[in-house]
Amino acid sequence: MTRSQRDGGGDCPAAAYLRQQPENLVVNGYRNCVAGLAHRDLRYWDAAMSAHAQALGAIDGQYALDVMTSLIERVGVCATCPLRFYKPGTGHLCRDECLVLGMVAGAQHGDEIAMVQSAKLLTCSDACIEVVDRASAYAAVLLGHGHRLTPIPLGAIADIDFRSSSFASSQSSASLH
Repeated sequence: MTRSQRDGGGDCPAAAYLRQQPENLVVNGYRNCVAGLAHRDLRYWDAAMSAHAQALGAIDGQYALDVMTSLIERVGVCATCPLRFYKPGTGHLCRDECLVLGMVAGAQHGDEIAMVQSAKLLTCSDACIEVVDRASAYAAVLLGHGHRLTPIPLGAIADIDFRSSSFASSQSSASLH
């Protein structure tokens, strides 16, 4: 059976990846939290809470969202420029979203190297331990409810860094995010 553009066969790899519930929960949770902080709009918080409560229950959903918000706030304090994100529901992934996925997937799969490398690419070394701890706590809640992310190999994280560095050096600004 062949797939048509309409049934998803023509999607970019990110769109197919985001159809997986654990990955979608992480990415859209991140997007809604960052958008909620950036725009001070409760609609983003409500969307994030609704998705987390549906997937994890009200109590664990609230806890997971609190941990995600804490993670974003900590990364945001140390970042040299604002965190990047796509609009919730978008079928693409930006560098920072990929790195958050790298931390959470690394924590769930015991891949400390991928988890730490993702954290180092997002934040300063002073905050790295706190960021990894928060990503690990979020990953544990998801895993406790059977939401296991696909592993992200270290090579993919290195490629994300390489591509974003190449893009940044070709732009007038030295920063991608």
